[in-house]
Amino acid sequence: MRHWKPQPSSGRWLALVLLLLALVGAGVLGVQLAGMLRGAPETWPINLQLYVQVVGLLALLLLAGALAYRTAAAFTLGYELDRNGLYILWLGNRVVVPLEQVQNIDIGMGPLWRPWGVLQNIGYYWGQGRAADGRHMHLFSTRPPAQSLVVYTAGEAFGISPADREAFVQDLEQRRNLGATKPLASVFEPSRMFLYAFWNDHTVRTLLLIALALNLIALGVVAARYPALDAMLRMRFDAAGQVSDLRPRHQVLFLPLAAFGLTLLNTVVGLLFYRAQPVGARLLQGASVVVQILFGIAALTIIRL
Repeated sequence: MRHWKPQPSSGRWLALVLLLLALVGAGVLGVQLAGMLRGAPETWPINLQLYVQVVGLLALLLLAGALAYRTAAAFTLGYELDRNGLYILWLGNRVVVPLEQVQNIDIGMGPLWRPWGVLQNIGYYWGQGRAADGRHMHLFSTRPPAQSLVVYTAGEAFGISPADREAFVQDLEQRRNLGATKPLASVFEPSRMFLYAFWNDHTVRTLLLIALALNLIALGVVAARYPALDAMLRMRFDAAGQVSDLRPRHQVLFLPLAAFGLTLLNTVVGLLFYRAQPVGARLLQGASVVVQILFGIAALTIIRL
């Protein structure tokens, strides 16, 4: 088996710079928030401005995570050839293209629709697209689609960019002429490190997004109402409906924060057990949505009393 490096590209360095900028932004915002939340909770300046800053910090951390993945993928991208197949590698993932299924090799893809647009240029040209003829196109290239080496099979095409294009094509053709020693299936073999099956599950992803949206809405409403709340809030009632307990108003924040913590716990448990119990992992994420609804209703009830 022979390993081929991709052509050098400035794309991976751009991804690294963007990652550093996101981390710096998150660090600056985190320091600001830490200063604002210093001291007793009763003195915290809870309002919409603080809420926007918290949401901004979460967005920057998510962006930094995505950029870290794209940067690592760009620096680990490579190709391998043997008598049976072409293998495209990155971050422990592998796409297998059987050489016996290769129909022809060309340079440059035609007009290509890509669902994520320019975002699929970060690090390297990645992801899937669709050509004008309806063929599925898969990009794993450090060069633009129009300049990539394209390996065509019956229903798909793979855009790559080996550093020595001519030598790569000659090597591939020689191995095709020799014939395969064993049959291969065209398949994507994911790395176990990132637990793709969990994140790619449509039900899981939808439930997680709903839970996050509900949590952010609840926190936003509480933050908007917080400056007008009394210093002490009624949080418990006896059987006759009389106030039995008054608590400091900052404790109303514990409800959406506790719901967020439970959602994180359910996500971690779901990640650990998805392969063995996918239905159970989905039910856990559904439970997260229910928790967000119940805790959100409780918080809204308290601040409206």
